[in-house]
Amino acid sequence: MYIWEKIVTQRQRVLLLFFLLTMLLGGLPGCMEQIALFPRPSLTEGMPDVTGSVERVDVGARRLYLRLNNSDRRSVTFSNDAQVLYRGREYPITRLAPGDRVAMQIKRDAGGDSYVDLIRIQEEARSDRVLREDSTTPPPIESLSGTVQSVSQRDDSFELNVQPNPVVVALSANVRDSDRERFRTLHSGDRVRIEGRFIGPDRFEMLSFLNDEY
Repeated sequence: MYIWEKIVTQRQRVLLLFFLLTMLLGGLPGCMEQIALFPRPSLTEGMPDVTGSVERVDVGARRLYLRLNNSDRRSVTFSNDAQVLYRGREYPITRLAPGDRVAMQIKRDAGGDSYVDLIRIQEEARSDRVLREDSTTPPPIESLSGTVQSVSQRDDSFELNVQPNPVVVALSANVRDSDRERFRTLHSGDRVRIEGRFIGPDRFEMLSFLNDEY
């Protein structure tokens, strides 16, 4: 009787092992299909398409002019909401200055036109690095008077004819609603007086319109 019970036990073990192997082999195709749904990322993913030094930034035309690493020149269009990434923080496009070494990825819109929406500063220009380091003292508030040359409603900016050189004026993100409404009615030839800060040699951030009777 003991021998028979031992044989039955071994037979049950064999059947149990065979059942487990069948279940395991039957589930492998489904597992393989799920694994195939997660392809390996490309090794070049996230690599910059364009690197070079900034020569000029045209905010009104949304164009960035570069000298590439091979000394060729190239211009790229940046989007309305383009940001500059430096030391882990995002800044407006006005952060860029001539001489900055930058990297960016070229994208394509629905029409096939190329543009960039994120520009990474790899190294700031040495000539003005100290001046452009984060500072607790903002530029002083100034007023400007002149004649409007052109208006870009698309990026909330206009060109103001002042002496000795024209200035591109961009609306501050904190501008009042009344001033934003007045900007929407602005036309070439209008004479205005504004208040704000210089954010570059020919770039001005407008905080408000002033009485234009001067």
